[in-house]
Amino acid sequence: MRDDAGNVVLSYRSFASVVGIIAALVAGVILVAGAGGVLFLLMEHRLGPAIIAFVLSVIFAVLVIMLVPPVNVTIYDGPDPALTIAQQSSVSFPVVTYVVTTIEGKALGRIRKSFFSRFGRNRWAILPPNHHGPRGGAVEESLSRALQRKLLGKFTPRYQSNVRIRYAGSEAGWIVRRPSPAGEVDVLDLAPDAALDRRVAVALAVLVLGAEP
Repeated sequence: MRDDAGNVVLSYRSFASVVGIIAALVAGVILVAGAGGVLFLLMEHRLGPAIIAFVLSVIFAVLVIMLVPPVNVTIYDGPDPALTIAQQSSVSFPVVTYVVTTIEGKALGRIRKSFFSRFGRNRWAILPPNHHGPRGGAVEESLSRALQRKLLGKFTPRYQSNVRIRYAGSEAGWIVRRPSPAGEVDVLDLAPDAALDRRVAVALAVLVLGAEP
């Protein structure tokens, strides 16, 4: 991560994995096939087998998702660790929550994402470290851009989608993934008066830019 002058201020080791993408595809296929089987059995008025097919589909989909290793990232300020992003549970289905903490262990906030948002516009909920405090969210700019990113974004940045951030009821900024007219790409652009903790915003940007398929 660089400042406006191009100097490196924060760094982290890449944690993107193809395992998550494959697991999402396989789990989606299982759920779609299971839904088709359930509908067929219901049309045949076979309620018992339909229930069993539904339960088995969900179980197998969850087992596939459990194969994805949990995300644990350390963000460094030069050679020194500055922040950690830790997945709260080993299972990312149906919802995964990440806790952003200082090196001393102080929780700064939580970032939550539903597995099902992978099939449309990716969405992230920004939550306080406990159950009290302002909340916000981040979402891809449009469904059409999200679909372009899923199909073509890995081949060229021009098909990436930007992510809009709102917090405490106000516009907080953008995560710019598509090259701007000035050529800027993969930029966290926060409003000067945004109430969102900059450290939590950096953690969100790391999750968006470093892991999201």
